[in-house]
Amino acid sequence: SRALYGDVDDASMITSALDHHHSFIVRYRNDNQHKNDADDNNDDGSRGLDMHHDASEATLNICLGRDNFTSGGLRFCGRFGDADHRRAGALVSHAKGRAILHLGRHRHGADNIESGERMNLIMWARNSVYRNAAGFGHVPLDGTPQAKEADVVDKLCLSKTNDRDYEEKMKLY
Repeated sequence: SRALYGDVDDASMITSALDHHHSFIVRYRNDNQHKNDADDNNDDGSRGLDMHHDASEATLNICLGRDNFTSGGLRFCGRFGDADHRRAGALVSHAKGRAILHLGRHRHGADNIESGERMNLIMWARNSVYRNAAGFGHVPLDGTPQAKEADVVDKLCLSKTNDRDYEEKMKLY
């Protein structure tokens, strides 16, 4: 758990009993290339995914592949609750069969796919005892209390969906 959580004091408590999971498939594709498909509609895949953090203690992201695809890497920023959660971290390129394990609270998003299609199996792992204790206020929920956010943020780590100050910060670029 230390490799996954770093210096978080209660890492072993959070990850020692991952007893629930929620799994789903996401599909990414360049709609411009597939606009003539018979099954094409707005809910059938998107080019990328806005920055966010997951409702999990740990997330496993497995690239199932599909058509040859280009771009669409998984971009990581800081951890939700930390002052630098909107600072750039790593960019991981997907490849068929590659799995990425990360903290649920690690801010991340999928860059736009430029060509082809990619499908990923996402598995959220949760600790129900920890979540229930946090729900009753016995322990702080992972990512809380939230540190004062840093004034400087990276454009690639901004989220139109999740950042109240998105428009204000985008004016700086």
